[in-house]
Amino acid sequence: MRPTASFSGFTLVELLTTLAIVALVASLAAPSMDNLIRKTNRHAAVSDMIRLINLARNTAIMEQQVTTLCPLDENDDCTHDWSGTITVFRDPESDKSLSNESDVIREAESVVGGKWTANTASRPYFRFMPSGIADYAIGNIVWCPINGNLKLAAQIRINMGGRPRIAEDSDGDGIVEGVDGKPITCG
Repeated sequence: MRPTASFSGFTLVELLTTLAIVALVASLAAPSMDNLIRKTNRHAAVSDMIRLINLARNTAIMEQQVTTLCPLDENDDCTHDWSGTITVFRDPESDKSLSNESDVIREAESVVGGKWTANTASRPYFRFMPSGIADYAIGNIVWCPINGNLKLAAQIRINMGGRPRIAEDSDGDGIVEGVDGKPITCG
């Protein structure tokens, strides 16, 4: 006598029902994941920029030398385009120009998903004196996501003492306010 084989599995109806439930859950989770990714990009960008600012200030204090933070153009001069590589370098001549590659302290690429815009009057840089003071370079820098959603934008303010501070949403509308008390803008 032969043993009978016992097969167990899913019926086509059970399989299609399971796939429909998985598709429904995935479609509900996708927008949340997209928002999470955008918030993570903002957090990474802001954290990286604060580290660069603190590195520039601390280097100026520790080495007792002028240190500059800015994006550089093809001639190694500070430029207003903050969407690319941002460089922290020793600036012994205080000319906002990298004269020697050995003066580079750190270079950082902009985080994917947004771009920086600096508001430093007409200056395209933040410069720190040996005392740590942000000489002639106080201002702020705004990170805007590519999609322009102001609720995902951030602003870092650099005070006269050279210390960075993240702007907050004081009125609860989800958009941080600038020093003038008005919501920040992108673009």
